[in-house]
Amino acid sequence: MTTPNALIQQQGAVAQQLIEQASTLWVKAAEQSDSTDGLGIDGRINLVHSLIDLWAKGYAALVKALIAGPISGTDPSTGQASVPQPSEKITVPSQQYPRKLTAFGPFERLGIVKTTIPTSCITFKPEILDENGTTFQIVLADYAFSGANYSGKVVLTRTDGLSGATPDELAVTVGL
Repeated sequence: MTTPNALIQQQGAVAQQLIEQASTLWVKAAEQSDSTDGLGIDGRINLVHSLIDLWAKGYAALVKALIAGPISGTDPSTGQASVPQPSEKITVPSQQYPRKLTAFGPFERLGIVKTTIPTSCITFKPEILDENGTTFQIVLADYAFSGANYSGKVVLTRTDGLSGATPDELAVTVGL
């Protein structure tokens, strides 16, 4: 997932306003046309002028968006978001010792297009679960993999120095 962008939201609001204004013009013209007086030549001319004015405002908004350049928070070369958001929180049973989180094997994309995320592109927030820690999130180090659901395994290894302890493996499916 990627961060929401105020510029995109603003541009969407402008587009929605233009659509609502055009809809209002058409509804008003239709109501007038259905009346006993009808729309008349002056009403038709006014409608066409108003629609041309909306078209010009929409075109100006498009040009303004193009001049503004790439959306803030994106890589200009690809236009993709540069700061992927962490996954939803993943809950694990509490333990009386700290545990280091690592990805075990690549994470595979679910769906038609099979893509795998190398373990070098997966990080964790936090990297080490404290004593009694129960939640963590998966974070992408490479935004090229964002925007899909992936499944893989996470290994939780004791970090308290106790040798011979078997690490816990957890199968997860997350949206990244």
